[in-house]
Amino acid sequence: MLDVLEKFQADVNTNAHIQRILKGWNTDVLLEESDSDDSYRLLISDGKIEQIVYCATNSDHEAPMKIVGDAAIMRGLFDGKVNGIRANNEGLIAIYGAMGDQVKLDAIALILWGI
Repeated sequence: MLDVLEKFQADVNTNAHIQRILKGWNTDVLLEESDSDDSYRLLISDGKIEQIVYCATNSDHEAPMKIVGDAAIMRGLFDGKVNGIRANNEGLIAIYGAMGDQVKLDAIALILWGI
């Protein structure tokens, strides 16, 4: 998963259109794999993914936004193979947090992959 997230980070941080849309966005997104002990945090500052941090799922982490799903679905979300809105509607992932943050992630997916 880390390799997928690092490519996602590079794609987001180097895309001028995405950077214009995300300017001023500061948040922390927790990604939990429901079928493993792995989770990751995306630390976002002024629209750039500044850091990806690995952390154990079973520890008590909190973040303004959290996405939970099995490892294959989570990989697909961040490599453009799974549509996040559809996955959420079908119950494949659970998303917690502000609607504004969710919209920003949906916009990233639309710009990067057209989904």
